[in-house]
Amino acid sequence: MNHTVYVVRILTSYVGMCTVAFFLTRHLYSIQITKHPELYAKAASKYTARKTWSGTRGSIFDRRGNLLAGNIECKNILADLHLLPRDPKIREEIIAYLSETLSVDRDILAFRMRSHAREVVVRNYVDIDVAAIVAARRIAGLRFVDDQRRYYPKDALLANVLGFTTSRNRGVYGLEAIWDKDLASKDLEQIIERDRRGRSLGKVDPVKTRAISGKSLYLTIEEPIQHYVEVELRAMCEEFKPKRAYAIMADPRTGAVMAMAQYPTFNPNDRRAIEPEMWRVHGISDVYDPGSTMKCVAIAGALDYGVVSPDTVFDCEDGMWMYGRRSLRDSGHKFGLLTVSEIVQKSSNIGTAKVALQLGKPRLFQVFRRFGFGETTGIGLRHESPGIFRKVRDWDGLSITRFPIGQGISVTPVQMVQAYGALANRGKMMKLRLVERLVDPVTGDAITFPPELKRVAVRPPAAQAIVEAMCRVTAEGGTALKAAVEGYQVAGKTGTAQKLINGSYTGHGKYVASFIGFVPAHDPAFVLLVVADEPSNGRYYGGTVAAPTFSRIADQVLHYLSVPPTVASGGEADVIVRR
Repeated sequence: MNHTVYVVRILTSYVGMCTVAFFLTRHLYSIQITKHPELYAKAASKYTARKTWSGTRGSIFDRRGNLLAGNIECKNILADLHLLPRDPKIREEIIAYLSETLSVDRDILAFRMRSHAREVVVRNYVDIDVAAIVAARRIAGLRFVDDQRRYYPKDALLANVLGFTTSRNRGVYGLEAIWDKDLASKDLEQIIERDRRGRSLGKVDPVKTRAISGKSLYLTIEEPIQHYVEVELRAMCEEFKPKRAYAIMADPRTGAVMAMAQYPTFNPNDRRAIEPEMWRVHGISDVYDPGSTMKCVAIAGALDYGVVSPDTVFDCEDGMWMYGRRSLRDSGHKFGLLTVSEIVQKSSNIGTAKVALQLGKPRLFQVFRRFGFGETTGIGLRHESPGIFRKVRDWDGLSITRFPIGQGISVTPVQMVQAYGALANRGKMMKLRLVERLVDPVTGDAITFPPELKRVAVRPPAAQAIVEAMCRVTAEGGTALKAAVEGYQVAGKTGTAQKLINGSYTGHGKYVASFIGFVPAHDPAFVLLVVADEPSNGRYYGGTVAAPTFSRIADQVLHYLSVPPTVASGGEADVIVRR
């Protein structure tokens, strides 16, 4: 009997121990295996913390390293509504103070303060100095968060080309948008260990925090030149009150754009009054009939094909000529016999049309295509227009006499700069470009964008011949004496184009006045185009409106670049200095 009792007790104890062991094992398994991730996370939260490092958006510089777009430290001011004083009178005083100090609409701020949210924005991107003034008031419930905002230190300078960013530093227009992936910063999250007081136990690698910053963009633009161009363009607009104006300067040897300006423009630091129409880079998206500036292109092609020489004589019909049952006039002039060089100098419509007839439709079409009309330049900005240039099969009977004088063909300002760049560069057309290099701020590694030959528009002898003729345009007897620059020989051409409105070039009094040229004529430092769209004040000729602006800009830039004079005092002798 006693033996049986012992056995039962032993078995009971054994079963009990097994049961306890089973439940203990299951509990330990649950803790060590099943709930391990959950428990580990809870434990880790006690001794680790996540820190997010926000990088800096890449800066944009001019060719010489002058800052055009950067970042400025600022503060976002938030309000914890649970911690703000609950007394309505005190809250009203706080709202009034914040509204006045931070320039926030009082009603909007009061509406936010009545929100059911825990925390609301008082104002983002507050200057450090202003935030410090607010912080000094020690208002309970306010929180100050470090941030950055995009800043353009030159205000409106080059604004349309640079573009701008969103409030979260994402590019939305101009180069800011096109190069956004390279300029944009990236957030980096790191897990750091800390002691029970919250102090970090490890060092943060500063290289990692720098590595998430965006790359730096260096442009071909030169800030001082851009400044000269914008100041003179604005002065022209104040005098002649055009609807719009452009000025573009480029190095014909490399295709590097040295300046690109338009008026009106905007200040990207203050966008409250900016209309979408002001964002556009009109120098690449707007088209206009180029008028007489197209004559040099057509005549250069005729010289290249050998159908005329600079001394070939044409009868300009005393200023009125009938062709295709339509009259063509020389704008009040009564020219008789003129050589090809004189046709360029005097800007004869009739003479140019007769040269084009010698060339013929197929070859004239090929000339315009080789000079880049009817296609985009690929300058590197969005929304570029290819212009309007019809195929030969779509030409009418008058097209061959009208296209060469800049009627019926529409171009963009950058297309004209590209074309004249080819004339200035002995027939070689370089691709226009705005970006010189992209630089990694950590490693210093750079991606460069070297000059690129696009095509040969005409052979050197033809280019040389048309340049000689263009030099006469700014000399005595030419149409652009006001484009002359003392001490330098200038090659250029005026343009006074009637606008096509409701299918007619006449009866509305709206014109596009322009001048395009390069200087020194035989070794150009730059090509410069100045355009005034619908100038008023009763003056609309390119030689009156645009040529003086060309001269003033050219004079300043030549001195800035230290280009030695090429003409002796008084202009008696050409003393060309090859650079």
